[in-house]
Amino acid sequence: MEGIQLFLLILQIIIAVLLVTLVLVQKSDGDSLSGLGSGSGGLNSAISGRSSMSILSKTTMSLVALFMINCLILAALTKNKSNSISKELNAVIEETNAKKTNSDSQNPNSTNINQSSPAEKVAPKPSVPAVE
Repeated sequence: MEGIQLFLLILQIIIAVLLVTLVLVQKSDGDSLSGLGSGSGGLNSAISGRSSMSILSKTTMSLVALFMINCLILAALTKNKSNSISKELNAVIEETNAKKTNSDSQNPNSTNINQSSPAEKVAPKPSVPAVE
């Protein structure tokens, strides 16, 4: 599982670098990604006029889709891994608690700090050296 996750993470970095490069190479008028938010065509021209899109715009759109799909896959893999780690931690905690309970039941004469009386919790007075 870690090998797949490492591969996808490296692929994600490569896609991000390619996206940045492609966006910087494109011209900045309405038919590029920088014009998505503007009122002159922008998103509508990217969706409806596919034939008028340049090869850079098509490649950028494809890489954006691949980037988002890769993000979702990486998130799902990370969630599964964190769930398995928390299950392992809970098992270790339960095992430690069981061992502690068994050791307390086998040695009933041992005093537990939580079961001591308030008189035992008082710190002893420090001894003062005699002055001559």
